Amino acid sequence: MTAPLVLTACGFQDEGVAESRSTADAAAPADGESGGPSKTDVPEAEDFDFGPPAATAHNGEVVAYVPRLDNRRVVVPLTMHNTGEKRASYRVTVTADRGERGAPVTVTRKALNVASGTTWPTKADISAPGVWVPEDTKISLTVTKDDYPLGDSR
Repeated sequence: MTAPLVLTACGFQDEGVAESRSTADAAAPADGESGGPSKTDVPEAEDFDFGPPAATAHNGEVVAYVPRLDNRRVVVPLTMHNTGEKRASYRVTVTADRGERGAPVTVTRKALNVASGTTWPTKADISAPGVWVPEDTKISLTVTKDDYPLGDSR
């Protein structure tokens, strides 16, 4: 007779495996070891390893990085770091100018309810027909920042 299958968040698995995982998860850490995460600080913009900046705006709170290929799409990594004392929303318009290789591409990204002192990472997809040389692409930013309680980027 085979062991019954147990439905978990990851799919079906053998019941014996589910039991061994639940007992391993319940085990307390050994003396002197921490049971929590090793890094609990809030990541800074440079912690996301997006590479060199291509443009900054809003007193350095919004940074666009050099465009790159990501799953066959050309993307501009962005970070929005709220240096204010209140939650805020950001509306960032990224314009990528390829010069003589094609028409400029404009994309708008939003970050809502960014807590004070935190960084919101995202990517703007600027894929368009034509030849892309990410290093030769000129990036410009337009930023609107709204503080809460009415910071909904209307």
